[in-house]
Amino acid sequence: MARNQGNINRPETWVQVIHLPTGITVLCDYERSQMQNKKKALAILKGKLWAIALAQGVNSIADIQPGRIKCFSNKIIREYILHPYTNVKDLRTDAETTAVTEVLNGEINLFIKAYLQQNSLTSPSQ
Repeated sequence: MARNQGNINRPETWVQVIHLPTGITVLCDYERSQMQNKKKALAILKGKLWAIALAQGVNSIADIQPGRIKCFSNKIIREYILHPYTNVKDLRTDAETTAVTEVLNGEINLFIKAYLQQNSLTSPSQ
């Protein structure tokens, strides 16, 4: 990252968090304080790990098999339209919301439920 050119006395506030067992990295520079960035980065990392655990069908983050992690970064999952319509659309499930601020703050339960519901409908019955 480029250092802030305006004020050389201002400390860096960005944070990079790495989950060592899987190698997943999250970089966060949204907030003005390093502590807030760390909190947000950990929340994002936790969400990513739970998504991977769900995809692998395991009940715990500790049970994730790093060799079975699929690359999610090549496929666009969500579309954020902040102006002029102000909405967020999950492209996998077509779920939409106008609660943009809440989604940007990590409240994505609507999308998770829609995804789980979609997968339960497409999964073969047991």
